[in-house]
Amino acid sequence: MQVVRIPGQRGVKVIGDVDLSTRDIWQSALESATADGASARLDLSQLAFIDARGTAMLVAAAPLTLTRPPAILRRMLTLLYPAEPATIVIEELEVS
Repeated sequence: MQVVRIPGQRGVKVIGDVDLSTRDIWQSALESATADGASARLDLSQLAFIDARGTAMLVAAAPLTLTRPPAILRRMLTLLYPAEPATIVIEELEVS
């Protein structure tokens, strides 16, 4: 998994998989992006996979704006965290 800062914005782009082997990197990325408590942007357009624990970590880090998250993540959020829509915003826009 790679985490890259989004130039000129408060947030990161995530590339690859979030699973047991990348959990520490994911935790650091979420902590860094949300350090000041304000909403951060996560570009997830190149996220290939995220497990249930990675999803739980993401929800705990909210408020967040997720750009182009994979369909599986959207389904997990809808099914497992139906009360979270106010703290997690999903966008389809391309981040430049």
